Amino acid sequence: MKNYVVWPDPHCGKTTRCYPKAMKTFKRIISFTALALLLCAAAFAQSISEVASVGSETSTTKTFSGPIVDLSKGTSSSDLVSASFNKDGNLEVTYEGTSSIEIMLTGTLNGTLIVKSDNADYTLVLDNVTIQAGTLPAIQLKSTTTATFYAPEKSYNLISDSSDNTKKGVITSSGSIIFNGDEDSLIEIDVYKKHGIKADGGVTVNGGYLYIHGDENAEGNMISADLFFVMNGGTLDILAEGNVHATESKGIKVNGVEGAGAGLGYVEINGGETYITSVGKAITAGWKQSEDATTEATDDDPIPNVTINDGFIHITTTGTPYEYSDDESLSPEGIEAKNILQINGGEIYLYTTDDSLNAGNAVIINGGLVYAIATENDSIDSNRTIEINGGTVVTMSTSREQAFDCDNDSKFTYTNGYFIGAGNGNNMPNSSNTTGYSIGYGERTFYAGDQIALLDSDKNVVIGFVVPYEVESLTSIVFGSPDFQEGETYTLAIGAFEYQPEDGFVGYGQTFRTREEIASFTMTQHAVSEGYIGMNIGGNGNFGEMNGQMPQGNFGGQRPNGTFNGERQDRGFNPNSMFSAFLAQAADVELPEGITLPEDLSSEDAIQLMLYLMGNKINAAELEALIQGSIDNGEFENFPGGMPTGMTPPDGQFNPGGMGGTPPQGGPGGFGN
Repeated sequence: MKNYVVWPDPHCGKTTRCYPKAMKTFKRIISFTALALLLCAAAFAQSISEVASVGSETSTTKTFSGPIVDLSKGTSSSDLVSASFNKDGNLEVTYEGTSSIEIMLTGTLNGTLIVKSDNADYTLVLDNVTIQAGTLPAIQLKSTTTATFYAPEKSYNLISDSSDNTKKGVITSSGSIIFNGDEDSLIEIDVYKKHGIKADGGVTVNGGYLYIHGDENAEGNMISADLFFVMNGGTLDILAEGNVHATESKGIKVNGVEGAGAGLGYVEINGGETYITSVGKAITAGWKQSEDATTEATDDDPIPNVTINDGFIHITTTGTPYEYSDDESLSPEGIEAKNILQINGGEIYLYTTDDSLNAGNAVIINGGLVYAIATENDSIDSNRTIEINGGTVVTMSTSREQAFDCDNDSKFTYTNGYFIGAGNGNNMPNSSNTTGYSIGYGERTFYAGDQIALLDSDKNVVIGFVVPYEVESLTSIVFGSPDFQEGETYTLAIGAFEYQPEDGFVGYGQTFRTREEIASFTMTQHAVSEGYIGMNIGGNGNFGEMNGQMPQGNFGGQRPNGTFNGERQDRGFNPNSMFSAFLAQAADVELPEGITLPEDLSSEDAIQLMLYLMGNKINAAELEALIQGSIDNGEFENFPGGMPTGMTPPDGQFNPGGMGGTPPQGGPGGFGN
């Protein structure tokens, strides 16, 4: 039995081994009980005997009036419920009534508990139960009705499978499952083979303490539900350590099933405390039409949304992302919704290696607190839109990726609430529906421990944060605050807050000792910025928006995967081909008549220039002029081509002339040697 759970909990420190509340209380109870028994044994031997004879019947058993099934003996106390061992030594419990019923389970079972109740929902009251299975699940719920597991106060219940399990989980169900319990109760599920809980219906947690631990060889999800997952109360504590390649363990996954009912396939969190540490994704509503649909009809499709209304959530993912094929990949995201991820309230902390929040269509934040750090990808990533309408959002990416990432700035809406996005790139809110004010800065590098604030004209802190130690450096910050006012001027400064802020976030009014004033901004429009806010590609160079993901890794002269999302330009010039040629160091590319490429394409300036041009998607005429201007300025010393007919060299130094941003400077930042 695991006596502790390791999580970077803000309540007990990022590396502290923290005992869950229920486990702490349980251990105290055990200690006090043991001490009392020892004292009694020394003084009252006869009394101990009497106490032992009564102690075998718990207080819960005394007050319970329904059927009691003894797992050790395979017996039932009532004719309403039958219990017997089958030929394989597994215990079958059957209820044939039509009214809901509570059945108490006691004792120990080395094997499988098989429960059938085809005509009514039922509750299994777990009174200090231990079930350890072999080649089958520990518990098989054979009926499509709803089963509730209930743990009485101060009860400890252990359910586990083995590495020889040939089925899909420790607990499998043909219907839906509800977990409930009193304070200081515990249900522990130890997973050694595949899933922890596998339900053909949904899974709901209403109360008690549910702890699911996946062994390093477990190859599934700790909770795998086909229709839905709902968290209403209690504590859910998941430690998913399975690290078998290509089958790394996830925390919670809702699979989604066509034809099961409109609107299913979702995750909903309304309260309680949720702690998840997983190698793979922590929470995902994972049905994707392009991959999972088996019919052309869409009216029976699942809707893979994640909605968080309240509760405390703490998530850590530990796996290193990789993708070799569709079947061989790992994406350790924090919370993923293939459709819409909406946060209306709650307190959410995410420390992830991949995206902290990810959505196929929209991330919508209306309230609550979101504190997210991603170490190897974007922090908040929507494949389409992002909306912030309330709450407090502090999000950071420590890699070369973005804190906020959506299609483009026009897909980012901000109306209210507070946000800080810090990374090596960002989108800024600039949709037509944006009514709030935001500030962006991207002209210097900040480091772990830096304390950064935006000050009003009276030097009051409007919004600020501390760069956490997980973040080595960042180059792009965006701020949003309802305290920003049109026409007012704000100063970005680095220094020290009088009081160290909880969760790194500082709101209006904190005292700040300024060490250096960095930049000033006047709110002349809803989004103002200084410097380059987009993604940083290394050195001191930046490139503009590419409507897609930045290629990763050292290409070594190979063309990166993916396609350029811009439109093919006219006059026979193909930007895609030219980009490929630069990276592949090839000289045969389709160019306008009279212009040829230099043979040596390893020039850092050439690569940086092309990335800049591609990012801004300029047209062919502008590109020709820029290339020719670079030639005339000596940037391509050995350019062999002549001037195209009718083309006039630009005067003076190279100038992008209103195409957005500034031409990048510095090294190629890992794009090959």
